[in-house]
Amino acid sequence: MATPPHLVEEGGTSRTSREASEAELKLDLGIGHRRRRFRLTDGAENLLRDCGYEKADVVPWTVAKALVIVGGAHLPEGNDARETTWAIKGADGGRDATDDDLRELATYLRRLTVEDRALDTLREHVERTRLSEYLDPDELRGRTEKVGSLNDIVRDL
Repeated sequence: MATPPHLVEEGGTSRTSREASEAELKLDLGIGHRRRRFRLTDGAENLLRDCGYEKADVVPWTVAKALVIVGGAHLPEGNDARETTWAIKGADGGRDATDDDLRELATYLRRLTVEDRALDTLREHVERTRLSEYLDPDELRGRTEKVGSLNDIVRDL
């Protein structure tokens, strides 16, 4: 069985408060035939911490995959979120997302403007998981839709 997604901390190994704050929380995922450590945006890290996740905790597959799709978890050298999502391994084990996890994730996703290229992949992910109980895929917005709606607002002024 593959190792499920989990959090790791890199950096500050000392227990002093200054050095501990320099440690960076990352998401460890199987990509292809190897493990990779994904950097987390501030929003993604806050989401995970708000859900009670800490270093070494297993992150539910539904949450980890959504974070990769929207770029909340990304490789240090950069990556195409949609293609990376297709290469993620390890969905067969780990931890199921709780209702609170899914509710928090839905709130996080509603606030985002998703890359157009990844929007359909995210909507499909929502439809295929319990996340659909908390989020209608049609609520998700891509950059083109957002810019279009902003242009409409400006025109109405």
